[in-house]
Amino acid sequence: MLAKCIIPQVVLLTLCFSQSHAQYLSDKGFFEIAVSEGCPAGGCNGNIVSGCAPLTISILMTPTSPVDCYSPMFDCDIDFENDGVNDSGTDVTTVSHTYNTPGQFTLFMVFAATGTDQITINVEPSDPPDFSIFSCDNRSLQVNIEDDQYENYIINFGDGSPEVIRPRGSAPAEHTYANTNQRTVSVRGVNENGVDNCSSQQDIVVPFENNFPVSRFDSLISLNDNNLALYYDLAPDIQHRLEIKSGNGSFTFFGSLDAELEADTFQLADIANTSYCFRIVSIDPCAGPNATAAISEIICNTLLEVDFLDEVNSLSWQVEGNINSFDYTRVNVTDGEVFIRRGLNGLSFNDTDIDCEREYCYTLTSIYTDNSISRSLEVCGNSFSTTPPTTINDLSVSVGGANIAIEWPVMPGEVINTYTISRGNTASTLLDIGSTETNTFENNGLDTSERSFCYQISSENECGNVNRNGRIACSILLTGFIAPDNTVSLTWNDYNGWSQGISEYTIEKEYFNNDAPDGNSTIPEFQEVDNNASEQVINYRIRAIPRDNTLAPVQSNSIMLIKPNNIYFPNAFTPNGDGNNDTFSVKGRFIVNYDLRIFNRWGEEVFNTTDPDVSWDGTREGKSLPLGAYAFKVDIKDQAGQEITEAGTVLLLRN
Repeated sequence: MLAKCIIPQVVLLTLCFSQSHAQYLSDKGFFEIAVSEGCPAGGCNGNIVSGCAPLTISILMTPTSPVDCYSPMFDCDIDFENDGVNDSGTDVTTVSHTYNTPGQFTLFMVFAATGTDQITINVEPSDPPDFSIFSCDNRSLQVNIEDDQYENYIINFGDGSPEVIRPRGSAPAEHTYANTNQRTVSVRGVNENGVDNCSSQQDIVVPFENNFPVSRFDSLISLNDNNLALYYDLAPDIQHRLEIKSGNGSFTFFGSLDAELEADTFQLADIANTSYCFRIVSIDPCAGPNATAAISEIICNTLLEVDFLDEVNSLSWQVEGNINSFDYTRVNVTDGEVFIRRGLNGLSFNDTDIDCEREYCYTLTSIYTDNSISRSLEVCGNSFSTTPPTTINDLSVSVGGANIAIEWPVMPGEVINTYTISRGNTASTLLDIGSTETNTFENNGLDTSERSFCYQISSENECGNVNRNGRIACSILLTGFIAPDNTVSLTWNDYNGWSQGISEYTIEKEYFNNDAPDGNSTIPEFQEVDNNASEQVINYRIRAIPRDNTLAPVQSNSIMLIKPNNIYFPNAFTPNGDGNNDTFSVKGRFIVNYDLRIFNRWGEEVFNTTDPDVSWDGTREGKSLPLGAYAFKVDIKDQAGQEITEAGTVLLLRN
């Protein structure tokens, strides 16, 4: 607060004025407003106080004041903000006030019984002004005021040189530094007759000499058919312009670039089919309004085409500039897989690592030598293939009782959706009997001992292509017989289910009660003599072995061969003790059960036995029976389960 002046008014005028730096006179001249911040060159004068918030003012009495409001003898009121409130109380005790809120205020002072006086206070927002620094060569720069809220702008170049005042709308201020040290440039605003108390804006600059910075692009992203985005890496405090060329044209001005700009989006005619190239031109404004100081590397949109062909997606592209390499990103939309291939060279690539019936989307990224990138539009389409699955030329058709099991190899790298099984003797008689997603199938309820069954496998892959040209393979039908001299003869159809043929046939042999050694043959027939007197029943089965040991062997139906039991008996015998035809019995081979009964002419049983090795000697209870005809009956069961009943008469003779 200013001290009260209670000395005579002539002296008061001199002393009070000496305490202020800037004064504004009231309308009637009864008092002055003093501010401590000072005025710009030219001084503060007039009847309006002007400054930025917060603005602090002090009140001084003038020699023409009716009374000395600071004297206890007088009573003055003050209304600082024209709101009807006496801000001083009964006596003037407050001689300063701070205006914190922008606006226009009228300060009223009421002198006791002598009238009033007033002054206008303009309080402006204390907004730092916007400005740009444009560096020039040879340690120079320009400061361009981009603000219009103040009447004047004060520039401080930060090197101790005098501040420069520029009226609103003036040309940029140019300055040259003595060296390349970092500087802080500040700009503040001030109005005519205004107090110099407004906030300043600052920016740091590093002057350079003979080394004009070159700006660059970070990336160009094609967004859609009519829009692309440019991302910049601009050198600070440099004036830039953006230039464009279309197709084979020349570069032309496309727009100015703000120094703080990081990205722009542009709408253009046909980004998918037209080449657009851009470059950044750095300007040295000190050398002229359009003086080119440096030019960036160009960046262009990448034009990608994808031809979706049979089993290949063929990519080709066009792009201008200094390219180091290309990357492409492939999205399998159908399966949700993302694949990135890096480091491509040239202007084309055939993508064969694909599945058919999938939607693929591609984007290509061009990588420039300065590490900027240009990403193409996304190109999508559906892959396809017209290649049918591999022909199935290897089938293992194997008999198991009344069922036939079929197996075939899975082709590596192929995806088969469905296998269709057809049955018939020739290609013209094939009928579909079923389908499967696996490489096996079983056909049940067949009379496999009566005929051979032939099969063909067709396949449909994931691309919907079908191959019905598979090999026809028939099951092995084994037949055979055994002669009375125990010669076994076997024959079967040659197995034709394998493209490399058979290695050999194994003849699997099994007795009724015991195992038997296997045989082998390279032709579809086999013969052997079996003189095993203890085994009547022989089971045979053929097993075909493929030359390709990755395939499953196959087997035929089983057959049972039965040796004859050779049941025989004499029609007469002579129990005379000469050792020749002395007993009667029923003889045969492979007898399991035996029951022999002999009767006289009156039907009386004279002999019985269940042992085929026991014979009747013509006696009953040790006594010889008379000559004559005797009836007999025998019940026999052999190893094969055959039941034989023989009955007749035998003559008992004595010679």
